[in-house]
Amino acid sequence: MAENLLHHYDRHDPARNYEKHLFRAGYVLQSAELNEIQSASLQRLKTVADALFKDGDIIRDAQINVNQATGVTKCGAGAVYLRGAVRGVAASQVAIPVDKTVSIGIYLVERVVTELQDPALRDPASEVRNYQEPGAGRLEVSTAWGWQAAGQTDGKVGEFYPVYAADMGVLRSKSTPPQLDSLSQAIARYDRDSTGGDYVVNGLKVTMLPDLNGVQQYSADAGSARVNGFAVEIPASRRLPYSAAPDIKFIDSEPWLSTTIGAQRVTFDRTPVQNITQVRVTAEKSAEIVHGSFLGSQDALPNSSIVEIVEVKQGGTTYAQGVDYKLTGQKIDWSLDGAEPSIGSTYTVKFRHIASVSPTAVDETGYTVTGAVVGTLIQTSYNVKLPRVDRLCLTQEGVFEWVRGTSTDFDPVPPPVPNQFLPLALVRQTWSSDRGLQNDGLRVVPMKDLEEINSRLDLITDMIAQQRLTSDANARDGAAKKGMFVDPFLNDNLRDAGIAQTAAIVRGELMLPISATFLRPSADVTAPLVLNGAPTTVFQQGAMTGSMLINPYQAFEPIPATVRLDPPADRFTVTNTSWTSAATEVMFTGGGLLTQTLVNTTTQVVSSSTRALEYLRPIEVAFQIDGMAAGETLTSFTFDGVTVTPVAV
Repeated sequence: MAENLLHHYDRHDPARNYEKHLFRAGYVLQSAELNEIQSASLQRLKTVADALFKDGDIIRDAQINVNQATGVTKCGAGAVYLRGAVRGVAASQVAIPVDKTVSIGIYLVERVVTELQDPALRDPASEVRNYQEPGAGRLEVSTAWGWQAAGQTDGKVGEFYPVYAADMGVLRSKSTPPQLDSLSQAIARYDRDSTGGDYVVNGLKVTMLPDLNGVQQYSADAGSARVNGFAVEIPASRRLPYSAAPDIKFIDSEPWLSTTIGAQRVTFDRTPVQNITQVRVTAEKSAEIVHGSFLGSQDALPNSSIVEIVEVKQGGTTYAQGVDYKLTGQKIDWSLDGAEPSIGSTYTVKFRHIASVSPTAVDETGYTVTGAVVGTLIQTSYNVKLPRVDRLCLTQEGVFEWVRGTSTDFDPVPPPVPNQFLPLALVRQTWSSDRGLQNDGLRVVPMKDLEEINSRLDLITDMIAQQRLTSDANARDGAAKKGMFVDPFLNDNLRDAGIAQTAAIVRGELMLPISATFLRPSADVTAPLVLNGAPTTVFQQGAMTGSMLINPYQAFEPIPATVRLDPPADRFTVTNTSWTSAATEVMFTGGGLLTQTLVNTTTQVVSSSTRALEYLRPIEVAFQIDGMAAGETLTSFTFDGVTVTPVAV
């Protein structure tokens, strides 16, 4: 637009590769040269900025909120990178259509301003000849929120730059500001090389909702993912309608053997059925026929598609098929040499024919039909919906896309995932109430889960090692030899756990168990004791020195009261075992009962584990307080934070 300004010249052309202006003394400075300097500077800045940002990148704020029902969109103020510069945009409100994909962005509107529109542009120097004379014009570039869609705009003028996109009133994901395009590309490339670049970070679980007006409804939770290495944020859950039309196959004359002439249920071989086109049965019917006007004539039957004649009868006479008559086409042929009714007389014919009937109680799996002769075929022609597997995927632009599979008669396979798509879920289209949904998207495994997996692997490895030790011990000390049971008394593994065991195994010996009760010190033992004896002087210092009072005025705090607990400490070990061997071994080896000396000792630990108790065992603790002076009042007493009430003794 600046080119339309009178006397404005700008010869800048990037294709000519002019790096800088070289001004020479004595030559006139051209206004066109000043314009070229500006254009070259802006163009150079734009090439550098375009390497970091792309048009429509959000630098600050500029968030929008779309009302999915009405299309009213609140656009906030902020800063957006557009055409080589970071440009501010004011808050606004627009209304977009909610029945199509819409691009929401910013219009750049250019306007040339001269002294005619803005008098302040005249020369303000009051003491020169050019005072209040016109000078350079200005190119004003303003911004405004707007939208565009395929074949439709909001009517605003200017150059449009899309910033957001909305599908059916649902806003697509947009990278959080600031996002350097070159940095994002480098991170995406690294992510593709190291992890594949397509995985769900969190959320994005797909659930199936009830159908609405014949349209399948699904919901995708909020979450984040990386698609083709680029981060995609879905800030809120989305409803995803899917018009999944089935592929139809025509099944012609599917047979079913009739079991009764009354009402019977016919089940389709292929389900679910969209509609029935025709049901044909073999029906039996009786009709009164008038014999022709001459002997050996052919009498037409009232129905078509005659299968067979069951009986021809007149009064008490029954005519024999193949002797008296035969079926020719759809007529009774009396040309045989046998008997036949009188000319012009009426006789009764019972025959079977193929009839099209209207089924009742029709559903997707079958229907009910009446009148089919027992042992004949019921033929059904219908259209069946073929099964299919569809995929729900996410693109790197944050758009949910459905990938339709290929319908097959049986066992359809999922469709392949297109490049730069992240698969989220599989939908097994059975076109019935048992339609299935499977979330099969690749997900990041949190470090907590990895730690739990490592713990389980360590536990399994330990159990395998224990099993191998047990198997090795049993192999070297066989339990059964030539029908004789042998127990080497290494441990309790070969003992019958279903029978109460009254013996203990300690260090390769079978012995009577020792049952011990751990007692506390008696009540008369109030302090640590030593053995009785008379003290003997071993070392003596006969000399002594003088003394003086350190605190002659007795200025000290009163001695605090003493508290004694009974027992003062509780040390115990809990052994979980089904045998008496553990307790017996403790008493046998630790109590001085073991007097045997073993020269060669082999120790083999098959299985043992030790861990700290989660909780201390509960016991009764008695306490005694001494040293309270006369007149001192006890206001409160707690033990480990629990308030207790002392009793005076």
